[in-house]
Amino acid sequence: MKNIENGYFTVEAALIFPMALLFTVMMIFLAFFSYDRCILEQSAYEAALRGTGNHIKSAQEAYSQVYEAAGRLVEEKLFAVHDFKYDVSVFGEFITVDYDCVVNMPLMGWLCEYIPEMDLTLDISSRARRCRQTRTIRDCRVINKLINEIDNMKDLYNT
Repeated sequence: MKNIENGYFTVEAALIFPMALLFTVMMIFLAFFSYDRCILEQSAYEAALRGTGNHIKSAQEAYSQVYEAAGRLVEEKLFAVHDFKYDVSVFGEFITVDYDCVVNMPLMGWLCEYIPEMDLTLDISSRARRCRQTRTIRDCRVINKLINEIDNMKDLYNT
């Protein structure tokens, strides 16, 4: 007796396998996108924070340190982006770091042709206030001391 098998398994595999493969690749690139976004957000804040030290006297010195840090912090860490550029501005009390890049995902360019609202750019910006850290720490300690005194007074009145 001959075993006669139907061809339904081959047809189903031919339809399901490409979709499963596409889904897997898209999930991998989504993980790369999430990783790159986290790296850019953290690096932007860290670079802006580097220009707020007590030892930095001028805005030009803060700009040069932040600009160098903004490039070095993301160097060789990004996977799924291209056309990467960054900008640093030191204005008044604030230091701002802006990262701009385009996400590189398979089939997303094709999808963007049909969905015009879809944007594949990452525009990350972070800002830090130029202040004296020692003064800020002292101010926080004074505030904590006042809060503790208020709590102690509440305890006295409640008993």
